[in-house]
Amino acid sequence: MARPLKIVSWNVGGITSPVKRYKILQALQRRGTMIACLQETRLSRLEHLKLRTKWVGEVHQSPASHGKGGVAILIHKSFPGQAKLLHHDDFGRLVLLEVTMQSLTFLLLVCYAPNQY
Repeated sequence: MARPLKIVSWNVGGITSPVKRYKILQALQRRGTMIACLQETRLSRLEHLKLRTKWVGEVHQSPASHGKGGVAILIHKSFPGQAKLLHHDDFGRLVLLEVTMQSLTFLLLVCYAPNQY
């Protein structure tokens, strides 16, 4: 029997703290997450590399702009498919992937849209 595909969307409210980042990544791993869509990471382009862990194989991200926003999609190393980056913006708001698993292809969008600008 095939394992169910677990996709999680989580507004993390900033993960610049190493302790908070570790706890969130551990929680995602314990839940068997294959794809995690994170909003409001508040991470720069280089800081997003810190999201690569033992279980995270790919990180697709749009970094925070002036410490606000920031989104990322984390793909598990054992994800049984492929993810292709189609678009990301320069404002930390959008990442769009084309995901293919066996004969199924779908689009996955992570979007951060705050209440106020």
